[in-house]
Amino acid sequence: MKMTRILYGSDFHGSEAVYRKFLSSGIQYKVNALIVGGDVTGKAMVPVIHQGGGRYQAHLFGEDKTAATPAELEGLKKSISNVGFYPIVLEQDEAQALEDDPARMGARFEQEMCQRVRDWMKLAEEKLTPNHITLYFMAGNDDLYSIDKVVDEFEHIRNPDMKHFEMDGGYEVVGLSNANLTPWLCARDIDEAELTKKLDEIGSMIQNPEHTIAVLHVPPIGSGLDVCPDLDKNLKIITQGGQVVMKSAGSSAVRAFIEKVQPMLSLHGHIHESPGHFRNGRTLMINAGSEYAEGIMKAAVVNLEDGKVKGHLLVSA
Repeated sequence: MKMTRILYGSDFHGSEAVYRKFLSSGIQYKVNALIVGGDVTGKAMVPVIHQGGGRYQAHLFGEDKTAATPAELEGLKKSISNVGFYPIVLEQDEAQALEDDPARMGARFEQEMCQRVRDWMKLAEEKLTPNHITLYFMAGNDDLYSIDKVVDEFEHIRNPDMKHFEMDGGYEVVGLSNANLTPWLCARDIDEAELTKKLDEIGSMIQNPEHTIAVLHVPPIGSGLDVCPDLDKNLKIITQGGQVVMKSAGSSAVRAFIEKVQPMLSLHGHIHESPGHFRNGRTLMINAGSEYAEGIMKAAVVNLEDGKVKGHLLVSA
Protein backbone atom coordinates (compact mmCIF):
# COMPACT_ATOMS: atom_id res chain seq x y z
CA MET A 1 0.00 0.00 0.00
CA LYS A 2 1.48 3.35 -1.01
CA MET A 3 1.93 6.21 1.43
CA THR A 4 -0.89 8.70 2.00
CA ARG A 5 0.09 12.12 3.34
CA ILE A 6 -2.27 14.58 4.99
CA LEU A 7 -1.87 18.13 6.29
CA TYR A 8 -4.06 18.97 9.26
CA GLY A 9 -4.83 22.39 10.76
CA SER A 10 -7.53 23.95 12.91
CA ASP A 11 -8.71 27.18 14.51
CA PHE A 12 -7.87 29.56 11.67
CA HIS A 13 -10.57 31.93 13.00
CA GLY A 14 -10.96 33.79 9.74
CA SER A 15 -7.26 34.54 9.19
CA GLU A 16 -6.70 35.06 5.49
CA ALA A 17 -2.93 34.74 5.93
CA VAL A 18 -3.16 31.43 7.80
CA TYR A 19 -5.59 29.87 5.34
CA ARG A 20 -3.54 30.80 2.29
CA LYS A 21 -0.38 29.46 3.94
CA PHE A 22 -2.26 26.24 4.70
CA LEU A 23 -3.27 25.71 1.09
CA SER A 24 0.23 26.51 -0.16
CA SER A 25 1.78 24.17 2.40
CA GLY A 26 -0.42 21.34 1.20
CA ILE A 27 0.96 21.74 -2.29
CA GLN A 28 4.51 22.17 -0.99
CA TYR A 29 4.36 18.98 1.11
CA LYS A 30 2.75 17.07 -1.78
CA VAL A 31 -0.15 15.86 0.36
CA ASN A 32 -3.06 13.74 -0.76
CA ALA A 33 -5.53 15.52 1.50
CA LEU A 34 -5.93 18.66 3.58
CA ILE A 35 -8.07 18.47 6.72
CA VAL A 36 -9.40 21.53 8.57
CA GLY A 37 -10.71 20.73 12.05
CA GLY A 38 -12.96 23.64 12.96
CA ASP A 39 -13.30 27.21 14.20
CA VAL A 40 -12.88 28.69 10.75
CA THR A 41 -14.66 32.02 11.19
CA GLY A 42 -13.40 35.27 12.69
CA LYS A 43 -14.48 36.94 15.89
CA ALA A 44 -15.20 40.54 14.85
CA MET A 45 -15.87 43.06 12.09
CA VAL A 46 -13.69 46.15 11.84
CA PRO A 47 -15.41 49.21 10.34
CA VAL A 48 -13.23 51.12 7.87
CA ILE A 49 -14.99 54.47 7.84
CA HIS A 50 -14.79 57.02 5.07
CA GLN A 51 -13.64 60.33 6.53
CA GLY A 52 -14.09 62.30 3.30
CA GLY A 53 -11.62 63.33 0.63
CA GLY A 54 -10.53 59.75 -0.08
CA ARG A 55 -9.35 59.17 3.50
CA TYR A 56 -10.41 56.15 5.57
CA GLN A 57 -9.88 55.22 9.21
CA ALA A 58 -10.13 52.00 11.21
CA HIS A 59 -9.39 51.05 14.81
CA LEU A 60 -7.30 47.89 15.16
CA PHE A 61 -5.65 46.51 18.30
CA GLY A 62 -5.96 49.80 20.14
CA GLU A 63 -4.56 51.94 17.35
CA ASP A 64 -6.11 54.17 14.70
CA LYS A 65 -5.14 53.09 11.19
CA THR A 66 -5.58 55.42 8.23
CA ALA A 67 -5.55 55.07 4.47
CA ALA A 68 -5.36 57.98 2.04
CA THR A 69 -5.06 56.20 -1.33
CA PRO A 70 -6.81 53.19 -2.93
CA ALA A 71 -3.61 51.15 -2.50
CA GLU A 72 -3.41 52.05 1.19
CA LEU A 73 -7.08 51.14 1.63
CA GLU A 74 -6.50 47.71 0.13
CA GLY A 75 -3.45 47.28 2.38
CA LEU A 76 -5.50 48.19 5.44
CA LYS A 77 -8.24 45.75 4.52
CA LYS A 78 -5.63 43.02 3.99
CA SER A 79 -4.05 43.70 7.40
CA ILE A 80 -7.45 43.34 9.05
CA SER A 81 -8.26 40.15 7.14
CA ASN A 82 -4.89 38.55 7.89
CA VAL A 83 -5.54 38.59 11.65
CA GLY A 84 -8.98 37.03 11.18
CA PHE A 85 -11.27 40.06 11.31
CA TYR A 86 -13.66 41.33 8.63
CA PRO A 87 -13.06 44.82 7.23
CA ILE A 88 -16.29 46.55 6.23
CA VAL A 89 -15.96 49.83 4.36
CA LEU A 90 -18.69 52.24 5.39
CA GLU A 91 -19.78 55.83 5.23
CA GLN A 92 -20.17 57.41 8.65
CA ASP A 93 -23.97 57.31 8.55
CA GLU A 94 -23.90 53.62 7.53
CA ALA A 95 -21.61 52.83 10.47
CA GLN A 96 -23.98 54.58 12.86
CA ALA A 97 -27.00 52.79 11.42
CA LEU A 98 -25.34 49.42 12.01
CA GLU A 99 -24.34 50.41 15.53
CA ASP A 100 -27.94 51.35 16.30
CA ASP A 101 -29.45 48.09 15.01
CA PRO A 102 -28.04 44.93 16.69
CA ALA A 103 -30.10 42.60 14.48
CA ARG A 104 -28.79 44.23 11.34
CA MET A 105 -25.27 44.13 12.79
CA GLY A 106 -25.60 40.40 13.46
CA ALA A 107 -26.89 39.71 9.97
CA ARG A 108 -24.01 41.65 8.41
CA PHE A 109 -21.51 39.75 10.57
CA GLU A 110 -22.93 36.39 9.46
CA GLN A 111 -22.88 37.57 5.84
CA GLU A 112 -19.19 38.48 6.12
CA MET A 113 -18.32 35.14 7.71
CA CYS A 114 -20.14 33.18 5.04
CA GLN A 115 -18.60 35.19 2.22
CA ARG A 116 -15.05 34.62 3.45
CA VAL A 117 -15.64 30.88 3.72
CA ARG A 118 -17.14 30.94 0.22
CA ASP A 119 -14.07 32.75 -1.08
CA TRP A 120 -11.85 30.21 0.69
CA MET A 121 -13.70 27.31 -0.92
CA LYS A 122 -13.34 28.88 -4.36
CA LEU A 123 -9.62 29.35 -3.77
CA ALA A 124 -9.26 25.76 -2.60
CA GLU A 125 -10.94 24.37 -5.71
CA GLU A 126 -8.77 26.59 -7.89
CA LYS A 127 -5.48 25.53 -6.23
CA LEU A 128 -6.10 21.98 -5.05
CA THR A 129 -8.19 20.33 -7.75
CA PRO A 130 -5.45 20.55 -10.43
CA ASN A 131 -3.06 18.96 -7.90
CA HIS A 132 -5.50 16.13 -7.10
CA ILE A 133 -5.67 17.16 -3.42
CA THR A 134 -8.91 16.66 -1.50
CA LEU A 135 -10.00 19.22 1.10
CA TYR A 136 -11.95 18.06 4.15
CA PHE A 137 -13.29 21.26 5.72
CA MET A 138 -15.20 21.16 9.00
CA ALA A 139 -16.59 23.92 11.21
CA GLY A 140 -16.07 24.06 14.98
CA ASN A 141 -18.01 25.07 18.07
CA ASP A 142 -17.45 28.79 17.39
CA ASP A 143 -18.96 28.60 13.89
CA LEU A 144 -22.57 29.22 12.91
CA TYR A 145 -24.43 26.41 11.13
CA SER A 146 -24.83 28.60 8.04
CA ILE A 147 -21.13 27.89 7.36
CA ASP A 148 -22.00 24.26 6.56
CA LYS A 149 -24.41 25.37 3.86
CA VAL A 150 -21.64 27.37 2.20
CA VAL A 151 -19.24 24.42 2.21
CA ASP A 152 -21.95 22.21 0.73
CA GLU A 153 -22.12 24.52 -2.31
CA PHE A 154 -18.79 23.12 -3.54
CA GLU A 155 -18.62 19.80 -5.36
CA HIS A 156 -14.98 18.94 -4.64
CA ILE A 157 -14.90 19.84 -0.91
CA ARG A 158 -16.03 17.46 1.82
CA ASN A 159 -17.44 18.36 5.22
CA PRO A 160 -16.85 15.43 7.60
CA ASP A 161 -19.13 16.72 10.37
CA MET A 162 -21.41 13.77 11.30
CA LYS A 163 -20.49 12.13 8.00
CA HIS A 164 -18.38 9.23 6.74
CA PHE A 165 -16.04 9.42 3.76
CA GLU A 166 -13.65 7.02 2.07
CA MET A 167 -10.19 8.51 1.55
CA ASP A 168 -7.72 7.26 -1.05
CA GLY A 169 -5.50 4.58 0.42
CA GLY A 170 -8.36 2.71 2.07
CA TYR A 171 -8.84 5.11 5.00
CA GLU A 172 -12.12 6.28 6.52
CA VAL A 173 -12.83 9.84 7.67
CA VAL A 174 -15.51 10.85 10.19
CA GLY A 175 -15.95 14.10 12.09
CA LEU A 176 -17.70 16.06 14.81
CA SER A 177 -17.76 19.87 15.00
CA ASN A 178 -19.34 20.22 18.45
CA ALA A 179 -17.57 20.84 21.76
CA ASN A 180 -18.49 20.39 25.39
CA LEU A 181 -19.91 23.47 27.08
CA THR A 182 -17.61 26.49 27.29
CA PRO A 183 -17.98 29.70 29.34
CA TRP A 184 -18.91 31.54 26.13
CA LEU A 185 -21.80 29.20 25.18
CA CYS A 186 -20.77 29.11 21.53
CA ALA A 187 -22.97 28.11 18.63
CA ARG A 188 -22.10 24.39 18.75
CA ASP A 189 -21.48 23.91 22.47
CA ILE A 190 -23.46 20.97 23.84
CA ASP A 191 -23.34 18.97 27.05
CA GLU A 192 -21.38 15.75 27.44
CA ALA A 193 -24.49 13.57 27.21
CA GLU A 194 -25.38 15.03 23.81
CA LEU A 195 -21.77 14.67 22.69
CA THR A 196 -21.91 11.00 23.64
CA LYS A 197 -25.02 10.46 21.50
CA LYS A 198 -23.40 12.13 18.50
CA LEU A 199 -20.17 10.17 18.95
CA ASP A 200 -22.13 6.92 19.19
CA GLU A 201 -23.76 7.80 15.86
CA ILE A 202 -20.35 8.47 14.33
CA GLY A 203 -19.06 5.20 15.74
CA SER A 204 -21.84 3.31 13.99
CA MET A 205 -20.61 4.69 10.63
CA ILE A 206 -17.09 3.33 11.04
CA GLN A 207 -16.38 0.05 9.26
CA ASN A 208 -12.69 -0.39 10.10
CA PRO A 209 -11.47 1.57 13.15
CA GLU A 210 -7.87 0.55 12.46
CA HIS A 211 -7.97 2.60 9.25
CA THR A 212 -10.12 5.47 10.54
CA ILE A 213 -9.27 9.18 10.93
CA ALA A 214 -11.60 10.86 13.42
CA VAL A 215 -11.71 14.66 13.09
CA LEU A 216 -13.07 15.70 16.48
CA HIS A 217 -12.88 19.42 17.15
CA VAL A 218 -12.59 19.16 20.92
CA PRO A 219 -9.73 17.08 22.36
CA PRO A 220 -10.23 14.39 25.02
CA ILE A 221 -10.01 15.47 28.62
CA GLY A 222 -6.76 14.70 30.41
CA SER A 223 -4.80 14.19 27.20
CA GLY A 224 -2.46 17.16 27.53
CA LEU A 225 -3.95 18.42 24.25
CA ASP A 226 -6.64 20.30 26.19
CA VAL A 227 -4.72 22.44 28.68
CA CYS A 228 -5.69 26.13 28.83
CA PRO A 229 -5.85 28.99 31.35
CA ASP A 230 -8.51 28.67 34.04
CA LEU A 231 -11.07 31.51 34.23
CA ASP A 232 -13.10 33.04 37.03
CA LYS A 233 -16.84 33.82 36.84
CA ASN A 234 -16.04 37.11 35.06
CA LEU A 235 -14.00 35.25 32.41
CA LYS A 236 -10.74 36.68 33.73
CA ILE A 237 -7.62 34.49 33.79
CA ILE A 238 -6.88 33.13 37.28
CA THR A 239 -3.34 33.52 38.60
CA GLN A 240 -1.63 32.25 41.72
CA GLY A 241 1.75 33.53 42.85
CA GLY A 242 2.08 35.45 39.59
CA GLN A 243 1.58 32.27 37.52
CA VAL A 244 -1.40 31.49 35.27
CA VAL A 245 -3.49 28.62 36.61
CA MET A 246 -4.01 26.01 33.89
CA LYS A 247 -6.73 23.39 33.63
CA SER A 248 -7.85 20.49 31.44
CA ALA A 249 -10.85 21.60 29.36
CA GLY A 250 -11.36 18.68 27.00
CA SER A 251 -14.32 16.35 26.69
CA SER A 252 -14.93 13.20 28.72
CA ALA A 253 -17.24 11.93 25.96
CA VAL A 254 -14.49 12.26 23.36
CA ARG A 255 -12.06 10.43 25.62
CA ALA A 256 -14.54 7.60 26.15
CA PHE A 257 -15.15 7.37 22.39
CA ILE A 258 -11.44 7.10 21.64
CA GLU A 259 -10.86 4.50 24.35
CA LYS A 260 -13.80 2.42 23.05
CA VAL A 261 -13.43 2.75 19.26
CA GLN A 262 -9.65 3.15 19.05
CA PRO A 263 -9.44 4.88 15.64
CA MET A 264 -6.03 4.88 14.00
CA LEU A 265 -5.78 8.69 14.23
CA SER A 266 -7.78 11.44 15.90
CA LEU A 267 -7.31 15.11 15.00
CA HIS A 268 -8.28 17.89 17.39
CA GLY A 269 -8.23 21.67 17.78
CA HIS A 270 -10.26 23.99 20.04
CA ILE A 271 -7.47 24.52 22.59
CA HIS A 272 -4.93 26.81 20.91
CA GLU A 273 -2.31 26.59 23.65
CA SER A 274 -1.78 22.80 23.58
CA PRO A 275 -0.15 21.62 20.35
CA GLY A 276 1.30 18.14 20.54
CA HIS A 277 0.40 14.48 20.43
CA PHE A 278 -0.82 11.83 22.84
CA ARG A 279 -1.33 8.10 22.40
CA ASN A 280 -4.10 5.98 23.86
CA GLY A 281 -3.75 2.37 22.85
CA ARG A 282 -3.87 2.23 19.07
CA THR A 283 -4.98 5.84 18.67
CA LEU A 284 -2.54 8.66 17.95
CA MET A 285 -4.16 12.00 18.90
CA ILE A 286 -2.86 15.29 17.50
CA ASN A 287 -3.62 18.94 18.24
CA ALA A 288 -1.73 21.23 15.86
CA GLY A 289 -2.40 24.35 18.01
CA SER A 290 -3.18 27.83 16.71
CA GLU A 291 -1.51 31.23 16.51
CA TYR A 292 -3.91 32.72 14.00
CA ALA A 293 -3.87 36.24 15.48
CA GLU A 294 -0.16 36.47 14.67
CA GLY A 295 -0.76 35.21 11.13
CA ILE A 296 1.22 32.05 11.93
CA MET A 297 0.00 28.80 10.43
CA LYS A 298 0.27 25.81 12.78
CA ALA A 299 -0.32 22.41 11.21
CA ALA A 300 0.60 18.73 11.33
CA VAL A 301 1.98 16.66 8.46
CA VAL A 302 0.94 13.03 8.93
CA ASN A 303 2.19 10.08 6.86
CA LEU A 304 0.01 6.98 6.62
CA GLU A 305 1.27 3.71 5.20
CA ASP A 306 0.03 0.12 5.33
CA GLY A 307 -2.89 1.21 7.47
CA LYS A 308 -0.72 2.81 10.14
CA VAL A 309 0.60 6.22 11.11
CA LYS A 310 4.22 6.04 9.97
CA GLY A 311 5.17 9.46 11.28
CA HIS A 312 3.99 12.99 11.92
CA LEU A 313 5.55 16.44 12.22
CA LEU A 314 4.17 19.66 13.66
CA VAL A 315 5.00 22.57 11.35
CA SER A 316 4.49 26.32 11.32
CA ALA A 317 4.82 29.03 8.69
